[in-house]
Amino acid sequence: MRARKFLAVATSPRPTAWQDWAVPLFLFLWAQVEVWFIGPSLLAGPRWVFSLIAAGCAVALLFRRTHPISAASTVTVLLLFPLSVGWMAQAMSILMMLVVAVFACGRYGQRPAAYLTIPVAVGAVLLATVANPEMDFANSWAWSLNTLWIFGLGAAFRHEHHLRQQVAEASAIRAEANAAQDRLRMAREIHDVLSHCLAVVVVQAEVADTYLVSDVDKSREAIRNVAATARSALSDTRKIVGLLRDPDDGDPRPTLPGLDDVPGLVKRVRESGLPVSLHIGDNPPSLTAQITSTTYRIVQESLTNVLRHAGPVPTQVGVEFDPGQVTIEIHNSPGHLPVNHQAHGHGLLGMHERVLECGGELTSGPDPLGGFAVKAVLPVAAA
Repeated sequence: MRARKFLAVATSPRPTAWQDWAVPLFLFLWAQVEVWFIGPSLLAGPRWVFSLIAAGCAVALLFRRTHPISAASTVTVLLLFPLSVGWMAQAMSILMMLVVAVFACGRYGQRPAAYLTIPVAVGAVLLATVANPEMDFANSWAWSLNTLWIFGLGAAFRHEHHLRQQVAEASAIRAEANAAQDRLRMAREIHDVLSHCLAVVVVQAEVADTYLVSDVDKSREAIRNVAATARSALSDTRKIVGLLRDPDDGDPRPTLPGLDDVPGLVKRVRESGLPVSLHIGDNPPSLTAQITSTTYRIVQESLTNVLRHAGPVPTQVGVEFDPGQVTIEIHNSPGHLPVNHQAHGHGLLGMHERVLECGGELTSGPDPLGGFAVKAVLPVAAA
């Protein structure tokens, strides 16, 4: 949408600039000086006729950007008119008006109609020079062929402008794609944080309600877990919002949870009632922030799905470091919730997107031995 809007603006007629009238005005004044003050040596005909011709050409050149072919045709006809009655002008200013008109056709004229300007201009210059007794036919052809490079120069400017438009369009599309990607990342982060914390809060709230009368201490512990989980969600949400701030405001940008935060995550989930065990391999290699953050979110989302779709069942979490890759595996025992609780939301989709961004692979689904398994392989070098 933004890219199409940009193209519409870029290709629409631009507003009148000072060059639109400054160039014709300069040529008009130059022509009047030549006609009225240097006329006898340059003109063969009434001065007032050539003065009007210069004025007409200047008016036509005012429209050389919006109607270049019409402007060039008008200038050509006006310049050839004196030859039809035996008059002739050797004023450089009037010749420059034709040069500007031909250049405008190369720069602004619509193809292929603009190419007709070349033979017309060549013929006009050829007639004008042949009519000059001081010029022979060979020199006349040399002068007339100058219109080719003048038109080509305008075409080169047109092509350069077109390339600039393409670069600007590509930049606008790239910026829109980057913005969409950033929105997707923020949506995944917020989903993972809120989904996980709300799942834990729901479990702990049910525990507190269950033991509110029979075991007050256990009920209070569940309420404390609710408060701790809510504070953790608030902290993570602030970090995510902090990533959206202007990077040039001078404040340090917060970092999202990573591999070092996985034990704390597992501990909180275990305190919420999920019997989960954790094994992290020894001697972890140097990992990028993207790899560590993806590892944390995969574990977080997987444990959230266990709470939501299977209930408090035994779950194993493993993080292993092999040469060139990190392997994350989460497996839970068969759940005991009703079947209608097994609907999948955006969690698995978000995990797949994270793993693909790292250049890895993710598999998830029911385990043939029972339960549900998630396995992600993240290539360290690719990240």
